[in-house]
Formats: sequence, structure tokens, C-alpha cells
Amino acid sequence: MPVRRVSLAMLASTLMALWLVPTSAAEQAQDVSQTAAADQVLTWTAGDSMTEYNTAPTEATAGAATIVFENSTATGNTFGMSHTLTFDTSTPGYNHDVDLNIVASPYDSNGGKHEAQVNLTPGKYRYFCAIPGHGEMVGEFVVTEGGGGEDITPPQVSAEITGDQDADGNYVGSATIAVSATDADSGVASVEYEIDDTGFLPYTEPVTVDEPGDHAVQFRATDNAGNASETGS
Repeated sequence: MPVRRVSLAMLASTLMALWLVPTSAAEQAQDVSQTAAADQVLTWTAGDSMTEYNTAPTEATAGAATIVFENSTATGNTFGMSHTLTFDTSTPGYNHDVDLNIVASPYDSNGGKHEAQVNLTPGKYRYFCAIPGHGEMVGEFVVTEGGGGEDITPPQVSAEITGDQDADGNYVGSATIAVSATDADSGVASVEYEIDDTGFLPYTEPVTVDEPGDHAVQFRATDNAGNASETGS
């Protein structure tokens, strides 16, 4: 990749005050978790049947999820019969890390609609109704890794130079380089830069170069899966 040189004609005392603080990996992980909890809603419904749930999910994504179980007049329960949504924690071959047992009736304090927050792991879960005589109300769903699998794509990183220029294209007084990075899969973990091959430093704000002469600024980014971008100049 050809190196783009920044030439400074004179020193200026006024520096551009632009602040772009990248989000830390821990903050991004928390944001992802909160988004998953808000976006992934798994819903079961029941009615008059004692042999099957009206509706139930067949797949989900690993991570936080909101479980909704509704057994109400709105879902076809005309007898006032209770049902449970119970996750199996003993049968071999299934995940046993979610202990869930929701009892719902059209006449309970929630009108038969209940919610619970859980954290799902990759694998297979089995669920059933624990009311005696409802043993045929059983099913399973598969949980896969989020993001469609392992993140093997490096982040995209770019930079923008701003400042006053003379007729020859030299930056007069100072030049400010703002670096930005994006990663659609696991998110950006860190951004780094270096000036004139002096060693990479963490990037937390636009970098101002104000020494007269030719200078090279390089930049790179790493995502939360450890993928590193190509170094830009």
C-alpha cells in the first residue's frame, strides 16, 4: 500500500478539538448482551389441548433471551385449565443449565401471560408441561452460536485528514487525523496508530501532527474475536 505523506509548511498554535473515543471491548460485550435480551423473544402458547402447545419455537441463538409463556383466553383456553412451561434438567442429551418452571392460567394474576429472562447456551433444550395428565405436551428446540458462527472477518478501518492546506496541498500549521473502525460481527475491540514508525499506541481521539516536514501516520484495528485489520497509511 503506498504511504500517504502529510507535509506541514508551518507551526500553528491552535489545534483542532475533535474527540472520538472508541468503545471498549467490555462495553461492547455488555451492549451486545443487552441487545440480545431485548431482541430475542421466544414465545410458547397453550390453550384447551392437553397433548400439545399451540405454538413453540424450534430454534434460538445463544445468549440472553426473554421467554414468554401465555396460556389465556386470547390463546384459546376456554376451560380455565392450567399449564406449565418447564425446562427439562435431567434427561441425557439436552442442556440442563436453565431451570425454568412457569405455571400459567387464564385466571391468574397475570391473565395467563408470563415472562422470564434466561441465558441460553449452544445445544438442545427439552421442555414439557408438568401438570399430571399433560405428559404429551413436550418438545425441543436447538440453540446455535450467534452471528451465524465464528467471526473470521477482520474489522474495516479508515482515516480522514483535516486541516488548512496551501496551493500545493501541504497542510499548513497542523493536520488532524481521525481514525474510524467498524466490525459487523463481534465488534471493534481496539484501534491503534503510530507516527513515523515510532511504535503503535492506543487510539482514543483524533491525532494532531504539527511538526514541519513529511510524516507518515499508520493505523489498524482488532475485533473482539482477535481478527486484525490490514495496516492503513
